[in-house]
Amino acid sequence: MSARITIDGNLTADPDFGVSNTGTSWAHLRVASHERVKRNGESTSTDPEYFNVTVFGKAAEDAGDTLHKGNRVTIEGRPELELFDRRDGSTGAVVKVYARTVTLAADERPADRNVGQDIAPDTTPIIHHTAEATMVVGVGRTATALHRTLKDHGFRWAAATTSWNLPKDMDVHTRTARVSDVVSVVRENGRDLPVTNDPAPTVVAQSPVGIPTVGVAPSPVPEPVATNGRSL
Repeated sequence: MSARITIDGNLTADPDFGVSNTGTSWAHLRVASHERVKRNGESTSTDPEYFNVTVFGKAAEDAGDTLHKGNRVTIEGRPELELFDRRDGSTGAVVKVYARTVTLAADERPADRNVGQDIAPDTTPIIHHTAEATMVVGVGRTATALHRTLKDHGFRWAAATTSWNLPKDMDVHTRTARVSDVVSVVRENGRDLPVTNDPAPTVVAQSPVGIPTVGVAPSPVPEPVATNGRSL
């Protein structure tokens, strides 16, 4: 039986969201947790403990849409101790958690709203195709089929801009052919994917806040994520 851990803490940064080579959505969370204790008759906080949390699938998509830096969350999952080498040659350790559920604290949830009112529809994806670059923005977290189609046609996910991009060293004629192929695939499924010759915006707006309970990750063992450390 594998160990289980529950963490109550605050996010130290916005979730880092992406899609794996197999089309699985993932999100990395950094959580700081501390406790309130009494010392000499006074209430004080313990030093924070930091956890690196990884969540997959629908739960990752919800985390990317819902959570932001500073949110208080409760995380349940499987802990794993990861060792790494410090610059001075000593060995350090960090607890990594593969989360099953991530839940926003009750007092941070939107109040007096109907169920589903906060769930914003996916933004309309747009292909920005110029002589210099090709970028697809606005692909919703839940549009897993489109994510997979873009990957299959050579696009690469960039978490910093939350966009899919064709390699910069690919010539414009090859990029044009890839764009045409993607548009054809999408059209075969009854949708249309707009293409514009305007450059993509330099900053992509974050998705609106969604539902407060992030969800449940798939039960199979998560696929490994590349790290610089080694695991026990």
